[in-house]
Amino acid sequence: MPFSSRSKLLSVVIALSSAIVSTNVNAEPQKCSQLTSAIEKTICASPELTKMNQQVEQQYTQLKKAHSLVDNVVITNTQNQWHEQIKKQCTTLEYMKGCIRISLQRQLYDIKNEVTALATVSKKWRRVNSSLRQYANTVKSNIKQCPTISIKPTKNIMQLIPSQYVYVKSLVNPQCNTVIRTFAGCSILKNNRCNKWQLKLVASDANNQHPYIIGTLAPTSRTGNSGAIFVPYKFSPNGNNLILKAMMEPAGAGGGSINYGYDIIIQNNKQQLATSTQHYLAPANAHFYANNTRVAYLENSPLLPNYPQPGGGSNNGKLVIKNINNDKVLLTKERTDTSYVIKAINSADHTMTITTTHHRFGGKCPRMEDSLDCSSRTTTEEKITLP
Repeated sequence: MPFSSRSKLLSVVIALSSAIVSTNVNAEPQKCSQLTSAIEKTICASPELTKMNQQVEQQYTQLKKAHSLVDNVVITNTQNQWHEQIKKQCTTLEYMKGCIRISLQRQLYDIKNEVTALATVSKKWRRVNSSLRQYANTVKSNIKQCPTISIKPTKNIMQLIPSQYVYVKSLVNPQCNTVIRTFAGCSILKNNRCNKWQLKLVASDANNQHPYIIGTLAPTSRTGNSGAIFVPYKFSPNGNNLILKAMMEPAGAGGGSINYGYDIIIQNNKQQLATSTQHYLAPANAHFYANNTRVAYLENSPLLPNYPQPGGGSNNGKLVIKNINNDKVLLTKERTDTSYVIKAINSADHTMTITTTHHRFGGKCPRMEDSLDCSSRTTTEEKITLP
């Protein structure tokens, strides 16, 4: 939530406010009885609560006037969430008046003192979040390769992003006609520390014109006690697709060896990038070659016993090569009870050197999960022609 560091109780919901807009300090009992919910009736019947409610409304009216349309959407969503929260918390008639009073007091305090709380935390993101700090240190802005592009985002781009997000990085495609601006921001605070980071991406042309929102990259958990946030890494050579790299969060038990690798965002039918088209590209140990137009990697195969889960172990039973420009699979190599190792890629003569290991099971090593370590094996080396 963009304006509260303690809870979702940040504002009086619009529906609640409009329902009691005609009430005042001297509310008539018959008007209060016409209201439907116990919370509305309690506020209506209390001059104290009615006055506090009106103060909250006034504060939020001023808050919306001072912020952009993007922020106003967030503020309204927060109001709606508070409405749901107060309905869950203030349920006992005996204590309802006190419960509502505390909630309204908290709203007034938060609006007055903590409007900029998330913005303050976001500006400290490099120091409080190791994954984003790693992103800042390892993924460099490459604006310098296109000297006509401004380093900092312009006002028309900043207006698309909620105010608590801070500018982080810019990536430009090889053709210098598309720029991706990355903004980091905290969406949930807990004890004055960020409990959930997000990245928002905006694309524009080289002149910072025609900007559009690509979407939000939020933390994700895909397997085991593991989590990551994908970050913009680099463009495909043709400049159409955006490669994302997983920055892994500290893992829980069983999640330490997992790395989600790379995702890709491909252009939609409007020739724009959108996080709705984001999907898996390759594992962390992938090999990019041919001027980054190709990626080769190994992954799990059902034709070979697997390692037990949770964990990030791969049986390396399937060799895959993809064209990054069009996101198409060019080659797969997969055989029963066979694993592979990529040893070298020679782009000059279009060959890849691999080792092929055939596993045999039975007797003391029956074919079952986690039996690769005890198998009898025969390993050979071969060269294959790259597509």
